[in-house]
Amino acid sequence: MLIHVAQKNINNLDLESFVESAYKEKADLVCFGELSTSGCLYQPKKVDPLEAITNKIKHPLGVLFGTPLEIDGNLYNTYVYYKNKAYQIYKKINLFSPMDEDKIYQAGNKPGLFKTEYGKFGIAICYDIRFPEIFTNLKNLSPDIIFIPAAFPRVRINDWKELLIQRAIETETTIVGINSIGDDGTNEFGGSSMVIDKAGEILTQADESTETVLKVNL
Repeated sequence: MLIHVAQKNINNLDLESFVESAYKEKADLVCFGELSTSGCLYQPKKVDPLEAITNKIKHPLGVLFGTPLEIDGNLYNTYVYYKNKAYQIYKKINLFSPMDEDKIYQAGNKPGLFKTEYGKFGIAICYDIRFPEIFTNLKNLSPDIIFIPAAFPRVRINDWKELLIQRAIETETTIVGINSIGDDGTNEFGGSSMVIDKAGEILTQADESTETVLKVNL
């Protein structure tokens, strides 16, 4: 399976050009970071419905993206797997209060597991990475790959790098970490997206400040 890992600027809300490039290069899956359709929300706002986002995805490859979604009158920080007009959703469990997430979103309460034609994908979002029980639960579900989308600030980026490796070793599962770069006026984000095998070896890694696409066969 050829995966494109899209590390993009937090202010760049475009998905379509990355999907187009992935399709042209015969990728099976393209994955984006946390809140990749909106950037971080620091106060509540009206958000696009899921259909308004997925209607722009014109190619029949798998797409993983982060977006705020209103569900049953509540706003959630979600990660979505979409392909051929079908989707699965994970709602972020651990909300990061220093960025006011607990004032904006409701917390999810179910482990993230997407069953796809490419295998089972475990999902955790950003701050979830600091909670070992999330990954104990995921390991028990036997995912083939764990995806961790994030908007991880640069000031703590060494924690991100170390925790990704630690979680790969603990779960004995390949991990794909997708972070943002850039400055949204409130936070600067530290990139360092990477793919790590189950032994904790880094297969590929982006730097802290460049918008780029990592390409990896898994």
